[in-house]
Amino acid sequence: MDISQIGAQAQTQMNGTESADNNKLGQDKFLQLLVAQMKNQDPINPMDGKEFASQLAQFNSVEQLIGVNDGLSSLQDSQEMMRTEMTNSMAAALTGKHVRALSNQVNLEAGGSVDINYELNNPADEVEFIVRDGSGSAVRSETLSNVSSGENSWTWNGKSNDGLSVAGGQYSVEVNASNGDENVQSRMFSEGTANRVRFTGDGVHISIDGLEVPIGNIETVGTGNL
Repeated sequence: MDISQIGAQAQTQMNGTESADNNKLGQDKFLQLLVAQMKNQDPINPMDGKEFASQLAQFNSVEQLIGVNDGLSSLQDSQEMMRTEMTNSMAAALTGKHVRALSNQVNLEAGGSVDINYELNNPADEVEFIVRDGSGSAVRSETLSNVSSGENSWTWNGKSNDGLSVAGGQYSVEVNASNGDENVQSRMFSEGTANRVRFTGDGVHISIDGLEVPIGNIETVGTGNL
């Protein structure tokens, strides 16, 4: 076997195309292959000394690259572990704080009402709200006129389009804003007290007065109204 082939195998290992356990060439394995190559070389046309030295240098370079790659992988693993620990620590520190997070979900108490907080990047002639239940069916729609840019709020009275009170629970809200023929960018946010932290396989989630959001959606944290 040509030592350049050994280098190719080691390069394949470094690129992650084969399993590390099956492809890692230690010094013992290299020496075994080297001895086998020398035993089986053509005695009439033996390996050139310069070629042999070149192949040794090539193997040494690839071996060093593998060491660098392994070191970088270990560094990345350590950094990821540090990020996870920092995220978990920050999440625990949020408990009891007043937070604001991006979310198009609201919790409605039976017989009650709920504020729909939203933000417009420009004034809008019309802002349409569509409230949907857990199945995606629209239960209430409302349109406001001449809404200014910035933070705004619409209070849903907890009733359907028929004027009947809907069941308590979680609902999603769609906000569509326009100014003439142009759409106006909008986004919704929830605001309240962070009262629970949940660690899941999908990441860390914060419960804001019963509404759960990913920790990455939190924009501001304070001790009072934001």
